[in-house]
Amino acid sequence: MGAVKMAEGIWWVGAIDWELRGFHGLATPEGSTYNSYLVVGDKVALIDAVKTDAGATLLRNVSEIVDPARIDYVISNHSEPDHSGALAQVLEAAPDARLLASKEGVKRLGDMFPSQWEIEAVGDGDRISLGNLSLHFINTPLLHWPETMMTWCPERGVLFSCDPYGAHIATTERFADEVGIDYVLAYTRTYFAYLIAAYRSAMKKAASKTASLDIKMIAPSHGPIWRDGLKLLLEEYRRWIELELEDRATIIYGSMWGGTRKMAEAIAEGLKDGGLDVRAFNVELADPSDVIAESFLSRVVLIGSPTFESGVYPPVEAFIPWLRIPRDKSRQVAVFGSFGWSGGAARRLQDILRSEGYRVNDEPLTIRFFPDADAVGHCREYGRRIAEWSQGERGEEAKTAAE
Repeated sequence: MGAVKMAEGIWWVGAIDWELRGFHGLATPEGSTYNSYLVVGDKVALIDAVKTDAGATLLRNVSEIVDPARIDYVISNHSEPDHSGALAQVLEAAPDARLLASKEGVKRLGDMFPSQWEIEAVGDGDRISLGNLSLHFINTPLLHWPETMMTWCPERGVLFSCDPYGAHIATTERFADEVGIDYVLAYTRTYFAYLIAAYRSAMKKAASKTASLDIKMIAPSHGPIWRDGLKLLLEEYRRWIELELEDRATIIYGSMWGGTRKMAEAIAEGLKDGGLDVRAFNVELADPSDVIAESFLSRVVLIGSPTFESGVYPPVEAFIPWLRIPRDKSRQVAVFGSFGWSGGAARRLQDILRSEGYRVNDEPLTIRFFPDADAVGHCREYGRRIAEWSQGERGEEAKTAAE
């Protein structure tokens, strides 16, 4: 895959990773891209520098447009290795280039590549001229490292957004509308839930900084570039930032002999009757990325566990840290589970979740061994009651939305 023209004077020159299947614990079944962008005016700038092993691809793509030695500026929006790994190769090919980063980025690159290069700091609102084009820098700390920034080209209306608005998708198509906007948006949601949601306050500040810009294209560091569908993308991001919960429930459970699974199935029916869309995940089969993406805007999350040695079934308890990733304590949680000769899992789950700061329903549902017809009815009724409880809690849902 060679260089792809995005706008007059701007090219994608990054690399595709067809084999990537995990990123920071996030499942990436569709692979990913490491996006670098070449901006060519009277002077030449390269924005970000891909992973180390993709450096040769980056330089080959640049060479289709200009001799890499012509690069005047290398801009580091983010120093994480998937953005900066090939810096040494780039700066060897462009020995006269000036390396620019945020003030914090200078520190991070200095830590990662000690004493290798002189790095110049750029501040919020600083700009460089490339002649007929210019690049302006927007500090966006904690998205998702302390040093990240965005770069803006006002003459072409292109926002090089770094990690925000990105998605892990490997494709030969460079634009979201070519891949399929709904398809890309689904992966963008997963990416947000896993990597950006914990920093919603920082994302809200970044969005306010860019709100007045006449954006015609958003070029993230991973996945397709957005041109058509921008209005939808920005509206969805607003909803995600504000944690506008949806009328859905997510059930997360483990089951040793099927009793808790049957409970989950019956509770799902009751939740559906109560007006909520429902998805259920067995923690021993589901990928945490899917559960996080589904649950972070769910009105209620239900967690089910059989009793194991008077406590929580270990695969269920081991899953709870994954729920911390979006750092959303506004969600409502209910617990349920089966037991044999002794109980304990449900109450222990309540204690764990309350200690995490979640709003936990006071009424756990427990059933001995396998639910019979009457118990299945109780499970359905429990689902309906939890749906009613979650709807009644709507007024509380936004209290911690951007904290």
